Amino acid sequence: MSDPDAVLLQVHGLAVRFGATAVVQDVSFDLHQGACIGIVGASGSGKSVTSLALMGLLDRRMATLSGTARWHADGGAHDLLTMGPDDLRRLRGREMAMVFQEPMTALDPAYTVGEQVAEAVRTHLGMDRHKARRHVEGLFDEVRLPDPARIFGRHPHQLSGGQKQRVMIAMALSCAPRLL
Repeated sequence: MSDPDAVLLQVHGLAVRFGATAVVQDVSFDLHQGACIGIVGASGSGKSVTSLALMGLLDRRMATLSGTARWHADGGAHDLLTMGPDDLRRLRGREMAMVFQEPMTALDPAYTVGEQVAEAVRTHLGMDRHKARRHVEGLFDEVRLPDPARIFGRHPHQLSGGQKQRVMIAMALSCAPRLL
């Protein structure tokens, strides 16, 4: 049972710069286990950049990050802003996931949508191909995609925009992350 008072993520003074341009300035919040938080602002105010920074998805050659983002897990706290790429890769998908705004840019056109979601499941949950496929088809059913077995074998260009968004939601939920 999770402790609702337990802090999952503490962000203090997060700032992101691209060259001389400050894109995010002094973002701070505590996110407790099982709680929801909303980041609101006008278009271009840095909401997506904040999320990408916390997920470790900004190119560190282009973006300069400062502040702290303490991820509480395994009895300790780890700063997401200073973690190495391999450690962040292990967290993404399994511990934290993101539903991207534009599914077409997040899905690889060369692979079926089912295989893309199943890859995350196999990587993070250690399922074999058969079990991963059943898991993904169940997720596709959960997000109300019609005929999950058929959708599994479709490429992104064969789906509507709404269906692609549902695939991305299924992918984000696929490993039951603690932070979405």
